[in-house]
Amino acid sequence: MTYSQETYERLRALIQDAALDDARWQEAERLLGEVNRMGGSSLGVGEGRSRADGAILLARICLDGQRREDLERRYYAEYWPEDEGIGRWARLEHGVITPAGDLYTDEEKKTSPAYNEALGGMRAQNGLCLRMDGPDGLNVGWLICDSSERGGWTSDQIRLIQRLRPHVRQMAIMRQALAEAEVTAPSTTELLTSRRYGVIHVDRRGRIMTANDRASEILRQGDGLRDFDGFPGTRLPAENAELSRLLARALPPFGERGSAGSMRVTRSSSATPFALHITPVGDEYPHFRTRRIGAVVLIADPGGPASLDPAQVAVILGLTPAEGRLAVALASGRTLRDVARATGRTEETVRWHLKQIFRKQGISRQVDLVRRVLSLDGFADPPD
Repeated sequence: MTYSQETYERLRALIQDAALDDARWQEAERLLGEVNRMGGSSLGVGEGRSRADGAILLARICLDGQRREDLERRYYAEYWPEDEGIGRWARLEHGVITPAGDLYTDEEKKTSPAYNEALGGMRAQNGLCLRMDGPDGLNVGWLICDSSERGGWTSDQIRLIQRLRPHVRQMAIMRQALAEAEVTAPSTTELLTSRRYGVIHVDRRGRIMTANDRASEILRQGDGLRDFDGFPGTRLPAENAELSRLLARALPPFGERGSAGSMRVTRSSSATPFALHITPVGDEYPHFRTRRIGAVVLIADPGGPASLDPAQVAVILGLTPAEGRLAVALASGRTLRDVARATGRTEETVRWHLKQIFRKQGISRQVDLVRRVLSLDGFADPPD
């Protein structure tokens, strides 16, 4: 199996583009399958280190270049809660490629529905898996389906996966950050309308072109992130140097492909730093309205104001962090479908988490959960 540097750059470009356009991941999967002689993969972002405290935040299964939402729904509804390999996967070292079969004992390979039905159905029992560290306790998982090479996996195939691994990790992290920000469409107008997160567009020189209201407020306050004569900068010199380095990587000379990156920005008013995610924008994007845009800077404020703190709700009610966020979302008037769409999960997965909340709280109706959550913030009971 051989591939050219041009093919590798095309793969890398598609993966980075997928951070802002989900359809590009299918294109990347299709090309990767052709070049690396493999049938597809499963990509996920989650939190926690076991099934007991874990939650899936983003999931994509692609086979033969096509996203398989039916398999996503079936796996996370039927197999994931009992998958014996999840705990072992969570203990893998960051970035180490591991045979998928090593996650199961010999006995489990005979009896496990997850191994025999889920992995078997995906043709991934002889595949490869990776766990990659993400920010704030997140984990990125990449399960790669079986090789179609006659003798199994070759060193060239594994080498290509290793080269693409950091780009897949960054894309998944950015995709999840956008989902958490309720930014699910790839147009610049919709990116700029996010109310919870700051969004800045910079041109190819790194100069600020546009910023949404939240980003403008952050820049105006100058606490951590600042506007230096039209260019984004930080208060601390070391962090400013890191921001300059990331922007330079995202905005290379003409003809070269930029790279995405993330960093933290310290601020004096809060112990919680801003999280910055910087993603290059290619000229080939037809849905971006101006080719002068060089990169998108997403500013996450984990300490931003909220009438209901999901973390506090989770602690008080004895829920996992993901369950706390779901409870607050439902109490804020959002539906299960809204939560699924905003977080990139399937509706069945969100409903499964809701059932776990019901079980822990000893209730059976969503209205009872809403009453319980709102009571923590002094709200009146909602109408039946």
